[in-house]
Amino acid sequence: MIDPVAFLIELLEIPSPSGEERKLAFFLKKTMGDWGYDVEIDPAGNVIGRLGEGSPTLLLASHIDTVPGFIPVRHDNDRIFGRGAVDAKGSVAAMVIAGAEAFRRNMKGSLIFAGIVGEEASLEGIQTLLEELTSVDYAIFGEPTGLSRICIASKGRLLLKINVHSSSGHVACSWLHENSIEKAFELWQKLKERIRLDAKSRFSSVIPNLTLLQGGSAPNIVPGNCSLYVDVRFPPSVSSASLLGESRKVIESFEKASGVKVSWSVLSQIEGFRANRRSKVVEALERSIKEIGGNVGYIKKTGTCFMNLIGKWFNIPVVSYGPGDPSLEHTENENILVSEYLAAINILTKTIQYVLR
Repeated sequence: MIDPVAFLIELLEIPSPSGEERKLAFFLKKTMGDWGYDVEIDPAGNVIGRLGEGSPTLLLASHIDTVPGFIPVRHDNDRIFGRGAVDAKGSVAAMVIAGAEAFRRNMKGSLIFAGIVGEEASLEGIQTLLEELTSVDYAIFGEPTGLSRICIASKGRLLLKINVHSSSGHVACSWLHENSIEKAFELWQKLKERIRLDAKSRFSSVIPNLTLLQGGSAPNIVPGNCSLYVDVRFPPSVSSASLLGESRKVIESFEKASGVKVSWSVLSQIEGFRANRRSKVVEALERSIKEIGGNVGYIKKTGTCFMNLIGKWFNIPVVSYGPGDPSLEHTENENILVSEYLAAINILTKTIQYVLR
């Protein structure tokens, strides 16, 4: 007999910041195996569990890593506190249990659960998973949306690292040198001016963000090197290739005009994604939410999640859904309502049955 609350608490009690998911992965492998899954851990460390056989195939995926910062786990009335409670161990637990519950009945087709590593830090886990899977017809990516809301669209992400190099020397003769920090900030302002697009909504806007500026070696030395990280979030209507093209023009023009050397690289490149509201997976989720008395809402996330990569890779209907308040992600007060978590298990169980019947 599966105890959903105990299972979630066990997941939370095993710390799994990005790069340290191994212990949690082996716990999931054993537990899921006991519940009837055929489970493996792939070369990247992802946990892959399978139920059933044949077509169609539904993929339930979420990430098993968290941001750093352990939060003592406690169950207080209708809330469970702990790092990852909403992002995204609540979704992981709900999906694993829902799959096991749905396949207690005679289901058609196949279910794959994927617990992905490194979501908070890199694309290695998701890329390995995509290359391994040969055929998927529908997918749900587990991220906190709230019990009755379905995420049907998510913005893309382009992360650039730009290095500005100049000569370095004593500040007493600063006029002899170009200050790389000042030049890096000038470059950022030109880049922001070129690629920012303010639309009617935040979701439809292209928003570049300067997230890190690192340079200098001592208070009395004109800095000769500076790195800046630019994180651009953009809607599905805009391509990362177009943003890269504009960025390249700005950087090359700045390098010629400023007299400093500039090198740069792309650290992350994920296209935006929008789901078809009339797809089978959306309709199945809608029906399941309504059956428990929920009023279905649809959201477009200004963030970026792996639903984008899954949808683009397989060219399939995919949405993001999971219990929890997304405003609590990465906070010191991260917690999930037990009642919402249990209801989400019910919703996901019904959804699996409707998609694979």
